[in-house]
Amino acid sequence: MEMNTMIFIVFLLFMLISLVRMASLQRQLNELKRDVERLENGARMPSNASVPLTSSSSQQYASSTSFTASSSTIDTPPSELDQELLSLLQKDQKIKAIKRLREARGLSLKEAKDYVESLDR
Repeated sequence: MEMNTMIFIVFLLFMLISLVRMASLQRQLNELKRDVERLENGARMPSNASVPLTSSSSQQYASSTSFTASSSTIDTPPSELDQELLSLLQKDQKIKAIKRLREARGLSLKEAKDYVESLDR
């Protein structure tokens, strides 16, 4: 293979990886926008969010707020992740649900466990 062809292939792979990453970031941004809208519409802060907000606890607050808002008087559909977690819980796969949430949101084990348990109620 010529050097130009190899450079072109590497460039195409880089672009593909960039597009996939950008789509993932866009999806996360849309979820955060929905969470902010729910907060602005009067969703209350959950009782377990009384600790100071660090980066991981703010993610927990955002994710627990989405559940709180969806289960309150505001009729908003649960996020795709919440639906997936609920599906796992219905199949009695609580550990898999916790693991999936940790992967998706980067939460600690305790934060993910608390959130999944709040969905299970």
